[in-house]
Amino acid sequence: IAEQGGLTLQGAKSWAERVLQKAAEDSDDSDDDDNAEGFLVFEASGPKAKGRARVFSSELERSAKFPLEPGAIILERGDLDDEAREFNKRRLRGDRVPQEEHDALIGRRKVDRLADGVEFLDDWLLRQVGFEEVHTHVILESPIHPDEVELHVDSSVGPAPPAHTCLRDIELDSDADSEDDDDPDDGTGAYADYFHRRLSAHLPRECVRGVDPRDLGDAGNDEMRGAFQALQQGHPPQPEDAEVVELRLLNAAFAVPDIESDEGTEDTSWKEHRAEKIPPVPSWEGYFSAAAELLYYSPQVKADYAPFLARCVGSRKVAWNFFEALYFRTIPEAIASINLGTETRPFAQTRSIAYQPPGGGPLFRRCAVQSKIPVRAPPLERCLKARGSNPPRTWISGMADRLQKAGCSELVIAVQKWFRESVEYLLTDPKDADEEGDYFAAWLRACHREIWDDIDRSDPAELRRKEWVASQAHPKNKKKRHQLRHITIPGITEAFNEFSKFDPAKRTSTMRERVLAKIIVDAFQLRLVDMSMVFAIADAVLASPSDKPVVILLYAGEDHSRSVADFWRKRGFASSGLPGKGQIGKNDWEDEDPRGLDFPAYLRDVRNLFPVPK
Repeated sequence: IAEQGGLTLQGAKSWAERVLQKAAEDSDDSDDDDNAEGFLVFEASGPKAKGRARVFSSELERSAKFPLEPGAIILERGDLDDEAREFNKRRLRGDRVPQEEHDALIGRRKVDRLADGVEFLDDWLLRQVGFEEVHTHVILESPIHPDEVELHVDSSVGPAPPAHTCLRDIELDSDADSEDDDDPDDGTGAYADYFHRRLSAHLPRECVRGVDPRDLGDAGNDEMRGAFQALQQGHPPQPEDAEVVELRLLNAAFAVPDIESDEGTEDTSWKEHRAEKIPPVPSWEGYFSAAAELLYYSPQVKADYAPFLARCVGSRKVAWNFFEALYFRTIPEAIASINLGTETRPFAQTRSIAYQPPGGGPLFRRCAVQSKIPVRAPPLERCLKARGSNPPRTWISGMADRLQKAGCSELVIAVQKWFRESVEYLLTDPKDADEEGDYFAAWLRACHREIWDDIDRSDPAELRRKEWVASQAHPKNKKKRHQLRHITIPGITEAFNEFSKFDPAKRTSTMRERVLAKIIVDAFQLRLVDMSMVFAIADAVLASPSDKPVVILLYAGEDHSRSVADFWRKRGFASSGLPGKGQIGKNDWEDEDPRGLDFPAYLRDVRNLFPVPK
């Protein structure tokens, strides 16, 4: 990276720090200068002599082909925690780190932190649950448990047909952006998953509930995946994928033959191998869940909801009829509200595993990437439904129905109204409404690639607010700046106007149409999670003993937590009597800010919450 002579060893260290921090600032690969890693090689004639310093990338490996001078010193800049550094290296390599090892690592750190006076959230919560004077429930942004659903099979409907040509003609997956390569998002290293596992192991099943429907049938936990598979017992086996059969009969080769292997592809992650071994069980939630994955984490994967919205849905009004029927009424009512007949079902696939090269010729096979797109077609033949529902309902519709029968009709009506208002707000002006900036980042990447490739996009929320951004290629040249103020994202009405002009029978979708379709689908799923949390809170209160105060802990991302809190605040909840209006910590954190929270007395012992402050 750099070379400098005439330095002492201490001077070389300081110089190397500056070089690596500058390299991190100039690179898209890191948004945290403190994490700049690399090697310093220092060569001098004696212990105190000045010498030559060279800085190398941390990605390089040592090689005997390039011997160093005798007495050369090699220093590595990185995490001083050897255990954490090794764990992260394995994770970023794509290795599957066992959950037991991950949990043991956190357990050891908890002991050390407790000696410093810091208690982890799981230990704090287990203490609170031990108080007999209050009844405590925990609601998590985690997968729904398999015992809340069952399999519905419609024998009158055949398996999904092969995808339409407009999906087969879509280009092959592109290379991931460098920042995507940095973290494979393999599901390890997250405290949230550890938190869920620990609480599930120590608390009664009825006190801990995962309420994120987007992973329904496709849980990251192997035990839960097996339990979802067990729901298919006693039913006819799932028909083999029509495209798999077709490509096998054609003896189609992989479109990228150098990655082909007996188990799929050499570059395929362990998640993909797991999806092949224990495939997801189809669900409507799983069919729509890919929108978030494709927008936020895997934009290089080519998949498309635009043909579905153009041919099967067709208008904003129909979209609302469909999703409200799916989430508040029955699955047959939802299906009947859109056009999913024999001629249109091929357009409803989100991805084809067949690839038709430009100009025709034989079909090739592309990777299914089932770990990112768990359900490629609307699950008409079979899907997971709310346990005991008949006619079949989705999981959340089943909970809404149960709450209505328990006397909470007013609440269900209020939630449905709030859901519509929240989604409409998000889709009227997606750039302005999405404060996190994720939609705007996805829009820039898809529709303004020349800008995306030339700017610092490490903070989408800040990017969304900017009028101008500097060019990374010409950072000091104002004439090379990029204007972002006038770049907008069409709202849902304008989007369906665009889809009305798109005929998927004649061409593939544009990048603009694809990303717009994903944003529309994702907005409904995003607020679906919020709605699930509200219903789960009400469900928990109904299940609690009437002679005890009830404490509910919602552990979720900031966007969901804020949305749910806003709903209950409008229903009469308040922060009266609590310091700081009941908020601890802050909304915006810098990278170097410690995340420890100093709990007030009413949280150190939740019994102090009662009687409720006036």
